[in-house]
Amino acid sequence: MVNQLILKIQQIPQLLLGFIVILAVLLITVYRDPPTTLCDVQMKNVRKQLVKGFYKSDDRGKFKTGIGDSYNKCIETNSPGGCFDVFKRFDFFEEQVRTTPTECGQHPSANFVKNSLMKGLKLLAMIGWGEKPPINKYNKAAWLDTSDLGLFCRMKRQMIRLYGKNTWKAFAWSTIAGLPESKTLPRKDQWGKSLFSFPCKGLY
Repeated sequence: MVNQLILKIQQIPQLLLGFIVILAVLLITVYRDPPTTLCDVQMKNVRKQLVKGFYKSDDRGKFKTGIGDSYNKCIETNSPGGCFDVFKRFDFFEEQVRTTPTECGQHPSANFVKNSLMKGLKLLAMIGWGEKPPINKYNKAAWLDTSDLGLFCRMKRQMIRLYGKNTWKAFAWSTIAGLPESKTLPRKDQWGKSLFSFPCKGLY
């Protein structure tokens, strides 16, 4: 088998063989070290800024060691005081994400933006919903105040801008499906009682 392969390679014209070898080396090089794009540069700068006010003291940019502590504290306390720090961090995060060009939203280098947007939006939706469905559509904000709802709306706007309305709707419905007792309600009520139906006009 090996001998037959060697024989076939020897039968290839040297000029063509040289071209194939050069092409193979180029493909391997690009695969191992992809060329830097404008989005790579842009997102690198966003990450650098986020270390200051989102990840804070964690210069490695690990969610669980920086923002993660604040996130978990908010879930455990479910109170304005316990969630103040994580909301402040997400507010800073949204400010930095505004500088991300729309065309970079789908770029692999921006995956961390999508993941963090989803985490923040899901957290706010969970707080608004509570341990059981809100009594009616007018009580879907729980203890969240105007500034908190403004944060939700701004992150929603960035999500739609970077990933489109279809992605936003799919994310919203998948989050609603995981909220306590949501599946006991008609689909219309699931949406109407969730924070995802909050009218954001004037809160951006």
